[in-house]
Amino acid sequence: MRVLALCLLVSLLAACAAPRPESAADPQAALLASLRQGGYLIYLRHADTAVAPESAVRDLADCGWQRNLSERGREQAAALGAMLRQQGIAVSTVESSGFCRTRQTAELVFGRAPTVSADLFYHVSQTPAEIAAETANLKVRLGRRPAAGNIALVGHAPTFRDATGIELAEGQGAIIKPAGDGTFSIVGRFDTSGISAGRGA
Repeated sequence: MRVLALCLLVSLLAACAAPRPESAADPQAALLASLRQGGYLIYLRHADTAVAPESAVRDLADCGWQRNLSERGREQAAALGAMLRQQGIAVSTVESSGFCRTRQTAELVFGRAPTVSADLFYHVSQTPAEIAAETANLKVRLGRRPAAGNIALVGHAPTFRDATGIELAEGQGAIIKPAGDGTFSIVGRFDTSGISAGRGA
């Protein structure tokens, strides 16, 4: 009886000590490992901005009339870039809306000038029909699987909220996994403090 009890105890201890699969034991580590392999969209709302009126759209190449990054926003964007590099997360493509705050955020975070994408445009002067059309375009974009690596999209909060139900603060982002059939899921969130697995993280 003592020998049987000892054998059971040894088996139990061995089972407890055996490492569990990473995906089951640590979804955070699993997400990071998968992100490093590519296939995701990284959507980032532009970093912190200075308060300024911006009632109508003018020449987007002219930053003078726009709500631009604050000094805190520039520091925040630089910190986001450092965090992503430290985690080993690279992107193959960087896209942004045409506004200075999104283009500058993209450059500070990812170290290169972005390609301007109409899918990421938003402005308060748009009509409800225009916003609905932009939201539909963004949903299609989020459902498109990258051909290679990860794709970074730097945009604005309202259309992303309408497309996903998630409200991003300035300098916050979401990690999107396209399913390959036009649909997508939010699998993580991130800010300067790091990357968290889960839609509501």
